[in-house]
Amino acid sequence: MRYLPPLPRNFKAGATIAAVALGGCAFFAVFGSRGLVHLLQLQQQQADAEAVAYALASENQRLREHLERLENDDRYLERLARERLGWIKPGEIVYRTNPRDP
Repeated sequence: MRYLPPLPRNFKAGATIAAVALGGCAFFAVFGSRGLVHLLQLQQQQADAEAVAYALASENQRLREHLERLENDDRYLERLARERLGWIKPGEIVYRTNPRDP
């Protein structure tokens, strides 16, 4: 079996420089200012922002429905007034109890 001749010294130096440069590029591609780590952080921030936006949109829809019912549903308005203000109709008797202390 024939062995390959040893590589020239300047080829080894070039290969070493190329390997170091490639390693540096890989390092900056992962950890650089616009690298993979930064991309993952941005994706997490976007997911968090989308979750907040969804929660706010849901709350906004709930409040719109509440306003719509306040404007158009007399029974709903009466129920809220009775619950929050303690209003009673003429002829009704209200019984109030004191809750027991545990």
